[in-house]
Amino acid sequence: MIDQSGTIAKVKEMIGESSHIVVLLGIGTVIESGGENIWSSRECYRIEELYHKSPDEMMSVGYYSARRDKFFDFYKREILGREMKPASLFKDLRRLQKTGRIRKMITQNYFDLHSEAGLKDVIELYGNVKNNICPRCGKAFSVEYVKNAKGVPLCDECKSGIRPGIMLFGEKINNDLMTEAVNACEKADLILVLGTNMYDNMVKFCTGNYKGDRVVLITKEEHYTDRFADYVIHDEVSNVLPLVM
Repeated sequence: MIDQSGTIAKVKEMIGESSHIVVLLGIGTVIESGGENIWSSRECYRIEELYHKSPDEMMSVGYYSARRDKFFDFYKREILGREMKPASLFKDLRRLQKTGRIRKMITQNYFDLHSEAGLKDVIELYGNVKNNICPRCGKAFSVEYVKNAKGVPLCDECKSGIRPGIMLFGEKINNDLMTEAVNACEKADLILVLGTNMYDNMVKFCTGNYKGDRVVLITKEEHYTDRFADYVIHDEVSNVLPLVM
């Protein structure tokens, strides 16, 4: 195993010196919390075997519009049906956020683990499973209401189909959220990339708007794009954060 102690010591020093950290939360932080990556090779194969369609197709706005019953069968089982609780990494981030060093967190994850852990100033690029709205009357509904509904969840007032508060394939990220993310990254003096890789679209977008040379990647799996980070530590995020704080 490669000795990473020197890199860990350097990252700890940089975090202590920084006053405008931006944190990018990747799918690995969901996996460490008990979730799954439905776009992994193993999960894609399982889902195609079970539903005869890819996760991309089933999570698309076109499929939601045309086959709403099938969409919600998949959504309630595969997205809302997973039992998760915030991994210890979220508690560590909260402690660091309380020092004032973390200014923004940016995530594509929509499971609300960050809010459950008490984290603030999180830009949710892909929305949040807890934001469920009736598109006709605007009434909000809980995850439990959607999960427990028989078939397509309907508004209890106007009987319209409820819209999950997450971005589906074929939709665009809200421009205001993109602008907020750009502004945060332009001001950053350090970017922590947690539980993903440098090929990830969110990571490429955010680091492309960063002017410094302190991009720290903490992730379990090696990837050929690791070279685009300034510092790399390969391990679970929950194992590393206590060592660099």
